[in-house]
Amino acid sequence: MPVTLNKRGGLLLVQGLDVSKPAEYIGEQSSPNVKNYTINRALLSKRVGTSLRGSTIGGTDLRIMRGRQFNRAGTFYNVRVGQDHIEHYSSGTWNDITGTTLTGAATDLVDTAVPLLSGSRILCITNGVDNIRKWNASGNTSNLGGSPPVAKFIQEYETYLVCANIGGGTDITQRVQWSDTADPETWTGGNSGSVDLVEDGDDITGLNLFSSFLCVHKQNAIYLGALVSTSKIFRFDRRQTVGTAANASIVNISRGLQAFVALDGIRLFDGSISNRIPATANDEIRDSINKDAATKSWGVLVDDKTEVWFGIPIGASTIPDTVYKYNYETGAVYKDERADLNACWLAKTSSSVSWDAGSGSWDSWEGSWNSSQDVSGAIEIHFGDTYGLTTVSDVDSLTDNGTTIDAIYETKDFKSDDLGQILRFQEVWLWAKGSGNLCVEYSVDEGQTWTECSGSPIALDSSFPSESDPMRVYMDDTGVSCRLRFRHNESGSCQIKQFFIGYVKREYM
Repeated sequence: MPVTLNKRGGLLLVQGLDVSKPAEYIGEQSSPNVKNYTINRALLSKRVGTSLRGSTIGGTDLRIMRGRQFNRAGTFYNVRVGQDHIEHYSSGTWNDITGTTLTGAATDLVDTAVPLLSGSRILCITNGVDNIRKWNASGNTSNLGGSPPVAKFIQEYETYLVCANIGGGTDITQRVQWSDTADPETWTGGNSGSVDLVEDGDDITGLNLFSSFLCVHKQNAIYLGALVSTSKIFRFDRRQTVGTAANASIVNISRGLQAFVALDGIRLFDGSISNRIPATANDEIRDSINKDAATKSWGVLVDDKTEVWFGIPIGASTIPDTVYKYNYETGAVYKDERADLNACWLAKTSSSVSWDAGSGSWDSWEGSWNSSQDVSGAIEIHFGDTYGLTTVSDVDSLTDNGTTIDAIYETKDFKSDDLGQILRFQEVWLWAKGSGNLCVEYSVDEGQTWTECSGSPIALDSSFPSESDPMRVYMDDTGVSCRLRFRHNESGSCQIKQFFIGYVKREYM
């Protein structure tokens, strides 16, 4: 008589990375280790790849430090900033607009702002070392007039250009300084002025907007500033709460919240206090962030996915090449690894993706036909690396600019419902689709060692198997628990809908 298999497992849905407790105690829809997977329509899906956008940045030091798009008189301009060069993307080419070569180092921070000058937006760029640059969408950049301060951070607010963390003097790393009204090239007289936020003695670490306020961050405080009808011009109110460690990581999301990277993980500021996000993956960030390089972290709002992406230097890495994707609706966090990544920004595409332009089969397409992501004017995610290249997220790409994407998803440690029961693990049922091969491995020692299942790798098809005829791979091992690892490490797509581990019970320990 055949032995009836017990089954553990189920749907792979939305709970994401969970390192808050041993893997035997996490939920069945969570993972102790996941990278380069995401959730797409309630399916575990390998993330899309990237394609190259133009050529290598000019200059001697190729590292791309920052990028942004700005709108001048209804026209959008996409600009990237390297250590020594500045370029604008137009007609399929990055064009040099540097003017005088920048002198910043790899450890310096780059910030941008778009204040009004003579009634039109200009792009301002600072690296905290050179004079603030301006660009009016024509010719090369030049020094901003009026002897503005050399500043780490800049931000347009109402009709002012505001600088923060000023170089060259005692306590002025705590200074906020602003131009005259509607004139970012006048820094003395009129309504120009400054204030030193010295209550706590810490340097300013970030400058952004929050609702109708100017928002100044320190690591242990956040100040909200607003205009007043007195000679002071600005009034700042201090909130005694944790602020950002990385200016470029500050992102305003819906529901009146501001997200950012602090030294203890990702936090949300509500105008009064900042709390760590409830996602259990935050423990990994807190324990692994490279505090010496944390200032290099960045953030972007990927609104169509209801996600904020944060690039963070993890472990010994000195660049923000580990990307945590926080879904602010579900609270789930997934993780990508992107080699050599140093900067990320959003800019509009100038052309649509047509049906004929896509490659592969309809079933393998990771986007949706007629999606707003694929039409002219849609927002593209740009990645700038340490080798001077810019790539964009591309639903039609199955690699990162030709480099294979290694996608890994580990399950929890599944055990019998009976405490101390030794199990004989025999097979895995799996419903997956895609292209290429999917490797299925198991571990009976909590992920310390892995064994590939018999029948793995599985050749993926363009559609899921039927509910009654799943893919099957086999094993024959005993233990108290079993963890699975699904790995897709080749060019191609992969989606996983459901799995089960089949086992029989044996003696107790």
